[in-house]
Amino acid sequence: MEVKKKIISSNTPDFFSQEMIITKKSLNENQLKFTYQKQLISDLDNKHKEWSKSIDN
Repeated sequence: MEVKKKIISSNTPDFFSQEMIITKKSLNENQLKFTYQKQLISDLDNKHKEWSKSIDN
């Protein structure tokens, strides 16, 4: 029975790591960085659209 449990559990994906712990503070900082980067990309995309309009004129 114990062998079957090990085989079944090895096939299920792990959604966490035993070796790595992320603090809530670190997680929040990474989320803020990600949000900031998304905003920068969005701003850059808008600037490119404006630039392309001015080129067409």
